[in-house]
Amino acid sequence: MKALAFTVVFLLGLAGCSDSNNNALNGTNNPTDNGSSGSSSGGDGGNNSGSQTGSNSGSTVTGLTVRHRNGQTFLVWNESGGSQYHVYRHNSQITSSNLGSATRLTERWGPLDQNTSVNRYGSSVVPNNFVINDLSSPLSDDKGLFVHTTQNGQQGGAYYAVTTVSGGSENRNIVNGVNASSQSVNESISTPRPVLTLSKNGGKGRVYTQYMDYANWNPTLKGYAFNFAVALPANYSSSRAYPLMLEMHAFGEEPKYINQAEFDWPVIQVFPSDPGENVNTFHTWWYGFAADHNYRTQGLTPRSGKIENFTEQRVIAAVNFIINDGQFNVDRNLVHAYGHSMGASGAVAFGMRYPSIFAGIYASEAMTNYGASPTFQRNFVSLWGDRSANLPIVNNGQNNSDIRNYGSGGSQATGVWSWMNHQEQLRRRRADRFAYLMVDHGKADEVIHWPTQGQPMVKALTDARAGFSAAAVGGVGHNWLGFDSVVTSVFGLGNGDETAWRYPRTLSFPGIHFATGSGAVQPGNAGSDRYNTNIEWATPKNNFAQGIVDSSTRYEISIRSKSINQTADITPRNTNSFKPASGKRCSWIARSISGNQTVGSGNATVDGSRLLTVASVPILSGSGTRLVINCS
Repeated sequence: MKALAFTVVFLLGLAGCSDSNNNALNGTNNPTDNGSSGSSSGGDGGNNSGSQTGSNSGSTVTGLTVRHRNGQTFLVWNESGGSQYHVYRHNSQITSSNLGSATRLTERWGPLDQNTSVNRYGSSVVPNNFVINDLSSPLSDDKGLFVHTTQNGQQGGAYYAVTTVSGGSENRNIVNGVNASSQSVNESISTPRPVLTLSKNGGKGRVYTQYMDYANWNPTLKGYAFNFAVALPANYSSSRAYPLMLEMHAFGEEPKYINQAEFDWPVIQVFPSDPGENVNTFHTWWYGFAADHNYRTQGLTPRSGKIENFTEQRVIAAVNFIINDGQFNVDRNLVHAYGHSMGASGAVAFGMRYPSIFAGIYASEAMTNYGASPTFQRNFVSLWGDRSANLPIVNNGQNNSDIRNYGSGGSQATGVWSWMNHQEQLRRRRADRFAYLMVDHGKADEVIHWPTQGQPMVKALTDARAGFSAAAVGGVGHNWLGFDSVVTSVFGLGNGDETAWRYPRTLSFPGIHFATGSGAVQPGNAGSDRYNTNIEWATPKNNFAQGIVDSSTRYEISIRSKSINQTADITPRNTNSFKPASGKRCSWIARSISGNQTVGSGNATVDGSRLLTVASVPILSGSGTRLVINCS
């Protein structure tokens, strides 16, 4: 039995998933923003002429402090009751006379609202006000906060000022040492470091807050500050490198704020957040939302502009922080993602888009074609606009080299509804690298709709010649499926001495298709079907025979059936050196590992995607088969 304790962790009831229950999606409850969105006075940015020409009457903030670290400048001030705020930056000391030449950092989205120090994603565990220094006390309610990320060309000394806006008029009076900095702060460009907000159990359970790049963010939907949690093993030792597991939560859930890694797993767990309607916003399904649309002043549905991968950006930034920060010892070759429902949908996307980070993913009941889903459509339209518009995407952030070209202006520019059709993108991007994809779906699932989401996925994976295993489970609804499709001898997540996630990212793997021991490529609605779950291959941790040879002209792999003898098509995937040119004709031979007898041979030609598929390879049980492909 695989991780039975998980059977209750990710259950997502029909009521919680029902589209008709998503009150925050129907336009009656606009998202609030607590300090980073537009307003009736500020509008959608622009010139904000009403506040520019206003009188200098009204209150002035006091006690402004400015501090820079890790590529970000933190401004804190004493709020002035009933006011909103504009923030200015200049390379000279700011005065009332030169304020007009300073850069207004709040220009685009309008003045900041009150309560900028309130963390809208606080909880019974996470403080309800922001913490801006590691493990310091939260800011009080009467403090204002703005975080500026240093942009290219802004290195060096800088001065800041904060003005108030009341009744549409801005008080532009500047008093140095009160609402303006008297001394410059030296700014530099660096990767921002999240703030350690909470630590418990000797640091084995932690919560961090990320302050994203406000200048290149749309804060009007969800703000620009987000929490994520980290859990270390109970016996964590800095002298040992651990796998990293990214757990992406389901619809209606929040990240886990726990004392240590679960189930005695010897891994570092990371729990990001995709906040939903319980905090008066809605989930982004781990992708993103409009880059140009003001959700506060223009309604919930973007009609033009671009859709940006904001959520992906901050989750990848959190993962990279844990990987690269010296206080954690992560085996960067063993990074995987998993989730259920909405979390599974994110895991599939991350496995397809970030193979430079993730070795493999596990997805239980994933959305694979958002436009075809009969549920959650109002949510999706609010995020991405109408399907007929198919607004262009922008894929920014760290590790985006595999997907940048699919964004606006790229050579393969894509609309958001096409991009959020993983079935389509698997086929279209079959030449790209993907992580190994392990996907399960219940045939009675009416939430993440089996006929449109689960049933077509096996054929899409097969058409893409992707590396995958899968289970389609008869009679099962929207339930957590407990790593059902994971081949534990290869990937871990089993019992006994099989650790969680042990497949290295730098090791290639076989795409296995049309295996005679698997179900039909287009599964029916009755019974259960499994795909490639009874086939394993030799790896450093599963060394039943000689391992993979991945050279410029040869590819070799030891592979065996865990049931009866069977045949399958095999496509080497994510190879390091074996990259024969399209049109190259190669020979192959399969021998029994026990006895070294030839059991199959033939020729194969590299296709236009530079993939080489060897058809009908005998995969023996017992000792298995050694497949050798020669392209010299």
